Amino acid sequence: MLQFVNQRENIAVVRLLEFLSPSRPWHRSLWGIGVILAMEELFEACVAMRQGHLSDGAVRRMASSLQRRVGAHPAFTDQEKAFLREQVQQVPRAEGASHFGIRDLSRRVAADYLARWGQCVTANRFTPEHFGRSVAAHLLDAGFSGAYLHNFVKSRLKAAAPITLPQLCDELQNEVNANPRREFEVLLAFVTIPKFPNGLPQSWLQGPAITAWLKENGFDIAGVRAQAALILKVQARDVFGAAQAARSESDRYAARSLIAMAEPLNRVPWLWVKGAIAPASLKEDARGVGVKELFREDRVFSPDASHSVDAALELLAHLEGSSPPAAIAGGWGAIEGLLADPSDRASAADNLATLVTCSFPRAELTALSYKAQGAHPQVCSDIVNAETNRDRCRILAQLIIDGALPRMPSVTDEAAVDRLRKLLGNPGPELKTIRDAIGESFHRLYRQRNLILHGGRLDSVALEASLRTVAKLAGAGMDRITHGHYVQNLKPMELVAKANLGIALASRENVLDCVDLLEIN
Repeated sequence: MLQFVNQRENIAVVRLLEFLSPSRPWHRSLWGIGVILAMEELFEACVAMRQGHLSDGAVRRMASSLQRRVGAHPAFTDQEKAFLREQVQQVPRAEGASHFGIRDLSRRVAADYLARWGQCVTANRFTPEHFGRSVAAHLLDAGFSGAYLHNFVKSRLKAAAPITLPQLCDELQNEVNANPRREFEVLLAFVTIPKFPNGLPQSWLQGPAITAWLKENGFDIAGVRAQAALILKVQARDVFGAAQAARSESDRYAARSLIAMAEPLNRVPWLWVKGAIAPASLKEDARGVGVKELFREDRVFSPDASHSVDAALELLAHLEGSSPPAAIAGGWGAIEGLLADPSDRASAADNLATLVTCSFPRAELTALSYKAQGAHPQVCSDIVNAETNRDRCRILAQLIIDGALPRMPSVTDEAAVDRLRKLLGNPGPELKTIRDAIGESFHRLYRQRNLILHGGRLDSVALEASLRTVAKLAGAGMDRITHGHYVQNLKPMELVAKANLGIALASRENVLDCVDLLEIN
């Protein structure tokens, strides 16, 4: 049971749980990485710059973004903020004092980062949104799975003994310290035996040996039909994370098999992690890339496909289901092909961020409008009778602006109302802040693509985090491009021009224009 001092603490916990849930829609998902991983990423980037895989400008952008984040972060002391500022006044050079200084600062703060947040809460130096995003990102970056963390936090909230938010922070810190990355065994099984030029390796299991392994580790063998199996050894912090790591490894094997033998691997659709109580689905980790406009406009099987848009959609599909390197290369290829200035490939990141930002108010208002009409049918009767989604959103936005929307029964929805109230109260700066946050994730995707394709780096510190944060955003942006192409008859860059104009004109005087920023004339 959470014992909170004020409503802000309750909202902070609710937002934390939202960010730890993989099923949340893109507009309520976690868009960025944590500040500790951002420091580690910069440390790695300095070496990549020396090797010629990242540009001076890319690293300079990272350093500037990190300085802004740390400068506004309540968990850093004034002395630590000043130290980082000194290290990034110039682009840090690999093996230099500033380079190692960034690494040492990240290690220092990481040692008690969550406990520091508890101290910030005690001193009332926090906002619910910053708390939720920062703590969730730090835990996920550290290698915990969202499912494990969600269960951990919920168990503390449901316990009979009361717990304060600072105490929850301390418990999360203890959980990080007590559960370092360790080796897990995961059984990956195959319906048919894969082809090997020299026969099945001796380390693989067959028939009765597979059944014996499953029984020995407490799994039900009913319905399991496998001719061969491989025991993977992966590094993770929890059993859910071990399953995620095994899925990635399995996808790599599937990709190699396809190009080596022109045949897909016939895998059993389950993974068995030693120490878990039940098998995990092999396909559970869908990254959330969604372009629903193709279905809405009945274009899935359209014969009159646009060469550029549809080619990009096929590349984007890799972002949903391929191995991490292929997902990043394909995902960025889709974005760059439609939105990059020929003289500046990185411009595609900012252009897509602008499109996604312009989609944010409508997405939040749409989801909330259905909750509002259910909770307050009389106040929201005009929403029920609205003819278009645009009208629904404008009516709800006006209710929020006027302060006429009663309090929502769900803390999650009330937190969304608070975010929208802040956005509608001063749309220009708020939209630009959102665009900057989303843009940073797309720039990270571009940097990861360069590290993979130019540097052959398949183990970058931010590779997995980049996929985790960018997939849903990329899907949302491509959804708008698809709508613009099929419904508005607009080229992707024409849509970007509308988005740029919409954000530039957003103000308190025309606040309801936030509802249709991509439809401005």
